[in-house]
Amino acid sequence: AELLHYAAAMQHNAAETANAKQESPNYEEIFSNLEEEASIHPDFPSSQGVSHEQQPHHEPDQVSCDQNLPTHPTTLSISSDESFLDPVHNFLRSACVEVFVASDHNAGRGAKPHQIGQVGLRCGHCKHIHRSKRAKQAVSYPSKTINIFESVRNFQRTHFEACEYIPDALKERYKKLMCQMYRKIHQKYIKAYFAEAGCEIGLVDTPNGIIFGAPPNLSGKPSEKLLAIMKLAEDPIASAHLKDLIFPKVDRRLENMKFSHIASENTRQVIASCRQQKSAFVYPSDFPTVSDFRFVLFHQFCPCRPPSSALNRRKSRPEKWDTLSGLCCRYCAKAYPGKRNHKGMYFPLDLESLHDSSFSHNLQVHLMTCQHTPFDIKEALEELQRLAVETGVNTKRGSKKKFMQKLWERMANYYPAPGKGGEGVS
Repeated sequence: AELLHYAAAMQHNAAETANAKQESPNYEEIFSNLEEEASIHPDFPSSQGVSHEQQPHHEPDQVSCDQNLPTHPTTLSISSDESFLDPVHNFLRSACVEVFVASDHNAGRGAKPHQIGQVGLRCGHCKHIHRSKRAKQAVSYPSKTINIFESVRNFQRTHFEACEYIPDALKERYKKLMCQMYRKIHQKYIKAYFAEAGCEIGLVDTPNGIIFGAPPNLSGKPSEKLLAIMKLAEDPIASAHLKDLIFPKVDRRLENMKFSHIASENTRQVIASCRQQKSAFVYPSDFPTVSDFRFVLFHQFCPCRPPSSALNRRKSRPEKWDTLSGLCCRYCAKAYPGKRNHKGMYFPLDLESLHDSSFSHNLQVHLMTCQHTPFDIKEALEELQRLAVETGVNTKRGSKKKFMQKLWERMANYYPAPGKGGEGVS
């Protein structure tokens, strides 16, 4: 269509120049001339509007990068780092880790942003390499500024030595820095410093991750809160009055992800019902030590015998295969009584599989999409998960692991061993 229009325009101009009546244009001849001109001039517009020179060409092991200069800081480093942090942290923040904003093509290996525009951290030396060729922890998306320290530490532990694109000179410098002695600062102050230093460059926490949403501090001097963190770290006793400013008290119920006092009436009733109803694997004594969401989630599943097909897909036979129980959606079990294989049955064969976050996610997805799950259960699970995000709290380190160990012991010993009578654990 473009060629037709272009050819007609050329013919019309020729007619006006000659000021004479012309016959119908000979399009075949004009097209031939246009094709010849396009072959002589490579920048001649193609039907897609992109020239041969304009079409990008990338090596198979590289990824395309935005050529536009970023309008945000690309490093975590700020002016006060050298006076407060030890040289190792200062080195990682200034020479290794890069700040970037997620687009539709730069997701990391195993790491995915919640949304386009979310701020992530990545290795500044292998960012142009295809993610399949990067070492682990090349990219991370901290959910909150307080988690920036953990992301940098994971980069240091997992990625730095494994990355083949970090120059040897930097690795040698890192080894020398690691061998030196520095003054010790409590980790909670370093975490607080990393978080507030992120705010200094314009980072803001949102329910969907970190974004650039505030003007950066361009004064060259630390903010009042950052100074307070540095003073408290230097002398915790003399600066004790600053503690509440830096570490505000958090409701203990929220810290343990207990939301009955702020949840809707429906969710409170669901939690209360789960505490009263008998469950094969979740006991009333578990409630104080596990999050409301996890307590309600696993309460919706009952025992089931693993079929032989579950074992055939694995390379090894579990130690307690004869006494092991799987997890079956209690609502699917009522809808399909006696059926051994349906979508609501799950068979983790070891503690590691049960503890994996993807397994809990699969259970949740099933309940939310199962046509037999009551609507009030779906609403409660959705609200509890939303409250966890909105309040920005995480369960205490190790609490999930302890609950999963209890759950696994109950599942692994549920059925009686062969040759022994009696009933399973209830």
